[in-house]
Amino acid sequence: MGYRQFKSKLARVIYDDKVVDAGCEKLFHCDWHKANSECALVERGKAVMFKYRGVELVFKQYHRGGLAGRLVEKSYLYSRLPNTRVWREFNMLRAMRELGLPVPRPVAARCVSVPPLAYRGALITERVPDSRTLTEILCDRPVDNADWAKLGALIARFHQKNVYHADLNASNILLTGSGDFYLIDFDKGSIRESLSRQDAEANVARLRRSLDKLQKRHREFHFSEDNWQALESAYRAAIAHAE
Repeated sequence: MGYRQFKSKLARVIYDDKVVDAGCEKLFHCDWHKANSECALVERGKAVMFKYRGVELVFKQYHRGGLAGRLVEKSYLYSRLPNTRVWREFNMLRAMRELGLPVPRPVAARCVSVPPLAYRGALITERVPDSRTLTEILCDRPVDNADWAKLGALIARFHQKNVYHADLNASNILLTGSGDFYLIDFDKGSIRESLSRQDAEANVARLRRSLDKLQKRHREFHFSEDNWQALESAYRAAIAHAE
């Protein structure tokens, strides 16, 4: 028992049979979400949150950006199934959980071939209980420097495992009610043989830019230079200790 795969017409599905069964393909259809009485839908960006068999799940459809996105928003050039964005993120989440890193549990992924060379993808993960994005929290209240330091040490831990997050921003960081951080949305991310210092620093800089932009955008946004110093100091201390 564990991860299983099946083919359904032009679709390939992989799923965790400890959470769902082979009937999980229906969970990838918006009509099912709208019609099923067990679902409580909450939209957050491009994600839809719902409940199935008592388990809270998150559905994410992959979208294209830029000019290509305006023409074929949900389709991508297809080469091989393992190279598709949806399969890569599903398997990356599996690998990171095996490394003991705090990321959502991957539940199912679906890749649909769009002949002749394109595909569409969607991913379902287990929702992290009692969690909100760092963006949402900072719009409401400050976060203690001790938690900022904890976040800095956690980012260092991901980097020590050679994990590269392609879009590390405040909305891709979750904080639970018990004070635990999780990283989410690893689309275009990777686990490398060796993560360069330059790419690791770029991850951290990307997070700082996102916080600065949010502070300009929101009238009330509880982020200070002191908070950042707590994060950065803890990050550098954790990296130095590992070396």
